[in-house]
Amino acid sequence: MLGPTNFLTRHLLNFIGAFTVFGVSIINISGAAGLLSIPLAVVAYYASNKITFAVQKSSQSKKIGISKSEYTLIDAQLKQAKSHVQALNQQYVRVRSVRSFKQINEMSKLAKRIINLVQTNPQKFYAVEDFFYAHLPSAVELSDKYTLLTKEQIPSTDVHLALEDTRKTLKELQVTMEDDLKSALSSDIENLKIELDFAKMSNEKRKDRLKIGGE
Repeated sequence: MLGPTNFLTRHLLNFIGAFTVFGVSIINISGAAGLLSIPLAVVAYYASNKITFAVQKSSQSKKIGISKSEYTLIDAQLKQAKSHVQALNQQYVRVRSVRSFKQINEMSKLAKRIINLVQTNPQKFYAVEDFFYAHLPSAVELSDKYTLLTKEQIPSTDVHLALEDTRKTLKELQVTMEDDLKSALSSDIENLKIELDFAKMSNEKRKDRLKIGGE
């Protein structure tokens, strides 16, 4: 959840720290022992990266109002979800019908929107936990099995029934993911309603003041 600015800042600080250690050590260590300057610089870079990353995570978690353990959990789930979306996107080249392609594409877009919302506001994670723990992983697993069965093209009643059942379940999962997206957006919608109500009240008060002034 740390952005590009955090990444660049962290590695710039790491480079400065490593370069400083390298410069100091190569000046103070003479002879063949001076070769130790390189591994010392590498160790300094690694240590600086760990420390700076921890500080950035702590600062970011405080900024968004969650604990460090919650931050670590949500960050891990976001990374896992992104890998699931990549796996889902790989099914594009394996599907054999336009309907299946559209369905996978729609689920992929829903997943990306939910992930982006949680990445922007990590507290939304708790409104869509089932999406991360169950719905998205199930969509990936079922779509993989579905495309595998369609690829085999075995003329069997059992296979046909399995395909129909899987297709139906995938459709249900798509609807469930749409509900997940609504859940992720619910707080934003509620805040928008409050802001609209406040704006209407303010506008009414302004009109009342103008009427009184006009009289």
